[in-house]
Amino acid sequence: MKTLALAASVSLLAVTAAAAQDFGAAAQRDVDALHQEIRDNHPALVTGGDEAGFAQRLAAGYATARDEASRVRDAQAYAFTLRRFARSMEDTNISFDPNWQTPPLWDAQRWTQFTTGWRNGAYVVTWVDPAAGRNAPPVGATLISCGEQSAEEFARRRLDGWEGDLDQPGDREQTAPYLFWDRGNPFVGGLPTSCRFAPNGRGRGRDYTLAGAFATEPSLRAAWASTVYTPQTALSVETMAGGHWIHVHDLSQGNASQAFLAQIDAQLAAIQGGNVVIDLRGARSGSAALGYSLANRLWGVDYRVSQQRISGQIVYRVSQDNRQFFADTLGRMQGDPVFAANYPGAVRQMQDLLAQFDAAAASGQRTFTQQITPPIPAIEAAAVEGEASAAAQAAAPTNAMRGNIVVLVDGGCRNACLDVVDMLATLPNVRIAGTPTGADSIHFEQTRVALPSGHGYLNYGHKTWVGRTRASNVGFVPTGGLAYTGSPTDEGAVRAWVASLFGG
Repeated sequence: MKTLALAASVSLLAVTAAAAQDFGAAAQRDVDALHQEIRDNHPALVTGGDEAGFAQRLAAGYATARDEASRVRDAQAYAFTLRRFARSMEDTNISFDPNWQTPPLWDAQRWTQFTTGWRNGAYVVTWVDPAAGRNAPPVGATLISCGEQSAEEFARRRLDGWEGDLDQPGDREQTAPYLFWDRGNPFVGGLPTSCRFAPNGRGRGRDYTLAGAFATEPSLRAAWASTVYTPQTALSVETMAGGHWIHVHDLSQGNASQAFLAQIDAQLAAIQGGNVVIDLRGARSGSAALGYSLANRLWGVDYRVSQQRISGQIVYRVSQDNRQFFADTLGRMQGDPVFAANYPGAVRQMQDLLAQFDAAAASGQRTFTQQITPPIPAIEAAAVEGEASAAAQAAAPTNAMRGNIVVLVDGGCRNACLDVVDMLATLPNVRIAGTPTGADSIHFEQTRVALPSGHGYLNYGHKTWVGRTRASNVGFVPTGGLAYTGSPTDEGAVRAWVASLFGG
């Protein structure tokens, strides 16, 4: 991790120090390009039920971003401006990525030598640097205010839109450590010098004079790990009382995922015979394919497909750029002789889709619609075709899982992780437990566009799932006894709580 942080810092410094590089001009150019790309191609402007609202947010965000771009002086200000503009449209599938190496989640330049977490509706101190002395509130203290701003107003100013969407509970959890960290955003002001905390979480509290300091890597890493769940092993299987605990904290495909699936295969009969925890906390990376491969083994592909309850329609916005995405996809399919030979149905589907684009454009239509059929289109074409044929051969598939299943989630479960949870939630004896996940919108399947300056990329969904069971920009929020309210980094407490869900 130290190497990663150093590489990220060197990469950012190289970008910042580039000779004669005008990030202010780059920001203005890229803000204009981002606005035009969304205006001309995003489906939310013509379908999805919030067309007028989306248009208003796009216009307001554009005006704000142009103002901020005029004040950009360096790479970090450039990145924060573009990120905030992308988030301003309130579509969780729209994002901006700079083209330099992304620093680790716990990265910061300066801080007040302590960290807060989001705990039961409040910002609570979770870690204090030993070097802070008496300049920091104690662990467990609850933030009340900073100057004239309430805790909520202070958090909105420093975090909302810049680091995440504070109206999303998963983002509240994941961004809370940054409240008293300086991450290079020039638009939110410096670190506070005085804030009021209630040391025991009760009463009016008292004011603390805060001292800013250089943030060292070991302290930041320790502070982050004390506040937000940080997986130690990405993929593994372990035994627990009455069953197995399956760690799926990273959905990336590769040698590690293949070794993990081999581990599942070797223990499959034992896993299927007892209770199971599928731990998806922190699974922000990768694709849904690994989650589907796991489920296909545990439940059997025929049974898993038979339980899918997917309804609705896919609406495509007709534009040249949107058509080009699928034309490029078809080109890659046809350019791979192995794929083209083994999955001719996927090639035909893509050819048919392009024909529909052309017919709709010729008749002046802004959109056209397809019925959605299982599996979810987010899964690779090869998996779609293979699963469909397998399901067709099975007359009456049976459930191979004989125990109860808990799917454990948190705010780090986002992106493809949500597709996996959607699928698992349809299966019998499955309960979703933990803390709120991230969210995604009904505008899906990502287009990635390089912005004119060459400093970053815009990502957005180019088609719309109308009628999706889970509403747009909504994640999974466990409730009642399935909601974990303790410290997410106290693994002993988490394990004991999960055991209680099985009656332990």
